[in-house]
Amino acid sequence: MPSSEAADRGGEQRRNTDFNGTAEPSVRECNIGQLLDRASSKHPGKLALVSRWQGQRLSYEQLQTSCHAVARDLISSGVRPGDRVMVLAGNSVQFVQLFLAVGAIGAIFSVLNPASTTEEVMSAIELLEPKCIFIADRVGYRQNAALLGTLQQQSTSLWKLVVLSEGASLRESIAMHGGTCPRNIDRELSDDATGWATADPNKALCIQFTSGTTGPKKAAILSHRNLITNALGVGDRLQYTSTDIVCCCVPLFHCFALVCGIISSISFCSTLVLPSDVFIAEDSLEAISAERCTVIHAVPTMFRAMVDHPEAEKHLIVGTLRTGIVAGSKLSRSFVSEVIPNMRIKSLAYGYGMIPRPNIRIESCPDAYLGMTELSCIVFLTDPSRTCLLHNHHSVGTALPQSAVRVVNDDMVTLPSGSSGELLVSGSFVFLGYYKNSKATEKTRITDSEGITWVKTGDTVCLDTQGHCTITGRVKDMIKRGGENIFPGDIEDVLQQHPRIDIAAVVGISDEKWGERVVAFIQCYQMRGSKGLPNPKELKVWLRGRLAPHKFPAQFYFLGEGEGVPASLPRNFSGKLLKSELQRIAERLTAES
Repeated sequence: MPSSEAADRGGEQRRNTDFNGTAEPSVRECNIGQLLDRASSKHPGKLALVSRWQGQRLSYEQLQTSCHAVARDLISSGVRPGDRVMVLAGNSVQFVQLFLAVGAIGAIFSVLNPASTTEEVMSAIELLEPKCIFIADRVGYRQNAALLGTLQQQSTSLWKLVVLSEGASLRESIAMHGGTCPRNIDRELSDDATGWATADPNKALCIQFTSGTTGPKKAAILSHRNLITNALGVGDRLQYTSTDIVCCCVPLFHCFALVCGIISSISFCSTLVLPSDVFIAEDSLEAISAERCTVIHAVPTMFRAMVDHPEAEKHLIVGTLRTGIVAGSKLSRSFVSEVIPNMRIKSLAYGYGMIPRPNIRIESCPDAYLGMTELSCIVFLTDPSRTCLLHNHHSVGTALPQSAVRVVNDDMVTLPSGSSGELLVSGSFVFLGYYKNSKATEKTRITDSEGITWVKTGDTVCLDTQGHCTITGRVKDMIKRGGENIFPGDIEDVLQQHPRIDIAAVVGISDEKWGERVVAFIQCYQMRGSKGLPNPKELKVWLRGRLAPHKFPAQFYFLGEGEGVPASLPRNFSGKLLKSELQRIAERLTAES
């Protein structure tokens, strides 16, 4: 099959929805330790990592040396290949060092959301049985004293607890709390003894927990090959070079930052900048101007927070930002028309992936969120050199290299181009499975008649004849009205074209006659002027010719307007929109009316 990018270049029209990403860049058969060693060998003196809030700046040689030392400390603490090392921390030098050192010796970096409750942490420990647990004493304004107290009381010989204390280096923290790291360890253990960079690229590098909105949280296993191949594809599409300086606003505990921040930067010998341990708009703005960042990764609400900050113009006027990724939710028209130009980014990419939603309420951005875990990070990404989001912000682009995508119906039959159906993804990004959960793995990872493994994403999408993807919703959110399948995303996209509507969320509720009826929740622009809210009757007139009649919402609810109508869309602690809750609200409002 020709690649989607090749089809894009040649104008070839596809009749079905089977598309392959390009073969280049090719898969790099290496582990995370080898990747770091190569970068250090090429550019030993180049700045690799800047943690502005910690006042630390490390060259590639310094980062490599420090990670080798941490690896020796881990081995001395009893960590061996295949062991899980659990980490709960904010964006910091210590986080980066642990990620690289743990992976380099063949252990599995098992990351926890910094906002996890004590119960959630204990549940994760019970499942993963880690050899070492690293917990920051503070992440943002959140103090972890209670969590640490509980862990210290329940500590057993099965795992060691290391507290990452503010102001202490990672090695000092290990020596202080691990209790098994002798001072002369550097002389006692060589790199050969630690097994540095001997990990099998096809084996596990990382375990991340899914958000759990469709059931209990699951621990997804991602390999070195999964994450490195994805990082290479992202960097290639964004045209990363060793001169780039990457501002990482998103938290490191999920794949967006691990892949697009840490691994992509190392792959292309770029510089990674961590403005703060959790997102703070002012710190990110200062990082952009002081470090003269050329790339920035953030979710829409982070970009909005930066643009709305009173000091924004002062810092953004430097105009050094050339590209970056915005991902995690649909882009509203207000974002495209106001945020992108004011950020002074020459070309911004918009992406889709099953990436973990950060379950932390980011400082000044409580509703920021991303995707899931099972596909490493980004699957679809617009090409910023070809696509201007100001003109087209609905498509999330074409598939990245080393991936294959397909759209199917309920019977797993491949659909023609232009049809909405469930997205299946295959290739180098596909996760290894869920830890100790073969039943869930078998439901998500399926094998076709040709022996190819696909991941059922649960997302409904539409692929055009050239492989450009538009997200239309979730399979479980599809509305069935009078025998017709209605995709909420189709209606939401049309509604958001209305001049006074910023965000629309559509759900289906039970209906005696039609099975289900369509209900829309509307968020209008904050500055509505004298026109006020759109009238539902006017909206239905406006929708004529834009939407098929059977897709017309039966009810419109304007957020914050009317008794019982919420002021904002309901989201879980991670910030993910809860359509099931929105359905309950719609059922109640409809019954009361």
